[in-house]
Amino acid sequence: MTDSILFVDFDGTITSEETLEGAMRLCVDPGEYERKAREMLSGAITISEVLHYAFSRIPSSRLEEIKAYVRSVPVRPGFGELLALAEERGIPVVVISGGLRPCVEEKLAPYRSRLLDVYSVELDCSGETMTLRSEYEDGQEIMSKTRVMARYSYRRALCVGDSYTDVHMAMASQTVFARDTLAKILTVKGVPYTPWEDFFDIARAISSSR
Repeated sequence: MTDSILFVDFDGTITSEETLEGAMRLCVDPGEYERKAREMLSGAITISEVLHYAFSRIPSSRLEEIKAYVRSVPVRPGFGELLALAEERGIPVVVISGGLRPCVEEKLAPYRSRLLDVYSVELDCSGETMTLRSEYEDGQEIMSKTRVMARYSYRRALCVGDSYTDVHMAMASQTVFARDTLAKILTVKGVPYTPWEDFFDIARAISSSR
């Protein structure tokens, strides 16, 4: 059993903006996207349903355009330094993303040797439009992060996230680093967390805790 594992979200956490949402905004009719987003926020449909709906309307031929967009989004400062610290402290790092595998893998390629595992959503472009596939879909989320966490044996989970898709991961972790929407939700729920702006903040917090 590992003492600690660091679970890290990708979109809006490692990347400086939500690239999955950005890809949908790039390729889906804005009015249609906003309507589905409102339905999701009201609880009428799940985030999984929104993603399947949106990408089923994106031509497979636009994959390179999406990859170019994700390529243009900067990685949040300090990520490499955090990975170096985790390596030094013997803390495995696992990235769990609801994003598209071709984009996630390309973006993380420079860091891959320092990551224990990377989980993301398969993208099938064999048809006219895109199809999303995930073995960790749970009916609500296309990537159930707690299902991925359950694959590992550890005493303490540390997690880093920024959005509502990270709430269950945060609730299942002993140490939580949260920003943006995730921080607001955890504040309402009364769940303790450490706020952060960049990965240097997280590295400093981990360094001072041991």
